Amino acid sequence: MKRIIAIIAVIFFAFSGCEEKVVYQDDPRLYNDAFHGNIVGKILQQGIDALVIVNQEVPVDSTYIDMTNGTFRIEDLPVGNYDLTIRAENYRTFTLSNIMVNGAGTTYIGEIDLLQVPDLVSYHYPADLDEIVVNKNSRLSISMAFTRPMNRESVEIAFSTDPPSEGIFNWGSYIYTRQDDYYRADNASGSGAIITTYSKITSFTYVLAQKDTHVDTTYRVSLSTAAQDTAGNHLSFPLNFSFSTIQSSTTIQGIQTYPSHGDIDVGLISNSGIQITFPRNMNQTSTENAITMIPGVDVIFIWPQKNVLTIYTGGPYIAETTYQITINDSAKDLDGVPLDETFSFSFTTDVVKVENTWPRNGELFVDYQDPYVTLWFNTYIVKSTVEKAFTISPQISGSFKWGTNSSDNKSGTTLTFYPSEALKPNTKYTVTIDDSVSDLYGINLNEPYSFSFVTRPE
Repeated sequence: MKRIIAIIAVIFFAFSGCEEKVVYQDDPRLYNDAFHGNIVGKILQQGIDALVIVNQEVPVDSTYIDMTNGTFRIEDLPVGNYDLTIRAENYRTFTLSNIMVNGAGTTYIGEIDLLQVPDLVSYHYPADLDEIVVNKNSRLSISMAFTRPMNRESVEIAFSTDPPSEGIFNWGSYIYTRQDDYYRADNASGSGAIITTYSKITSFTYVLAQKDTHVDTTYRVSLSTAAQDTAGNHLSFPLNFSFSTIQSSTTIQGIQTYPSHGDIDVGLISNSGIQITFPRNMNQTSTENAITMIPGVDVIFIWPQKNVLTIYTGGPYIAETTYQITINDSAKDLDGVPLDETFSFSFTTDVVKVENTWPRNGELFVDYQDPYVTLWFNTYIVKSTVEKAFTISPQISGSFKWGTNSSDNKSGTTLTFYPSEALKPNTKYTVTIDDSVSDLYGINLNEPYSFSFVTRPE
């Protein structure tokens, strides 16, 4: 009876001229009552023919996106929850669940960025346009993860790189980095079980042979539509992405130096010199011309690698001195690209000092019949200044020689005192070096140095 009354009421209002509608000023075609609403959105891609579908288990309504601005709206939907799907050729299917449509209202779902990744692919490494840092010991890794278990043979056939490469497919793994020391054999020789089903495997990592891992190279990776899952569903369109390699794992954060900026007490003798490692292979002439150094000393430039510069200052560093090295933006790489900005770093050197002695300070049971005292300095020393500054108590005469008791050392950093006679047994001896000792630059020992030892009994 109630249903009949409701129908009569609808017919009455339809013909009575008293119909009441909710009219939206922005679109006079659209009207909703308390039981209907709208879904509005926008995709970032423009100029593509994309279809938007709303459904509740089955499709309810659909519309095409406005190709000029990427917007879409689906109007006059009954109140409720909806799932939304956007399909466009060569774009990943976009889905959004549980969109609530309210009566006499509009639900805006925001801006949507469609992905150019096929539906069966979840994600991949490297990401598109990534830069990967490699060195001569590296092997590149390319990984893919899928939404469904994949047919292994079809994926390996569909996969390719440009430049072409040889490598190993490691199924069931996903690695987010290059490989520096990992390259195991696939299907190694010898007896063993052969896996023939891959019903659960949804990822792989392809490790390139070392011979095919190149620096300063752009790699293009493709997975064609020949790839299919274990149910026989093919990729809807090919997966294509690219990445580039740059040289040297030590320069991932930019120009690196040794000593590092702000270092203090830097050793006065360095076999490495001042080392600068660039993130790119550099033009040697422009880079050398762009360098200034304080203090101003004659330097020698050496390039052990195309992106590594060693600066030799002509000898040991000057003690208690701040060195500042500046590379202005006229330095260019091998492609002619200049530095983005001037680069500068500084470090401060150590004082002149005695680094070690023999006997050591506090040494006991020192041989008194064949005695000697060795001094190791941290820089080149003027021998005559040590001889004048050296005293031993109880006093004993002797001679000096460069080097240690076991070998000659012409470096000028090690000096040995040989007593002219045996020491006294069971006796404390104290050696003192006053601060008149100087290095090649005339810089003195920063403070007097003293140490003691005790000879063994008879």
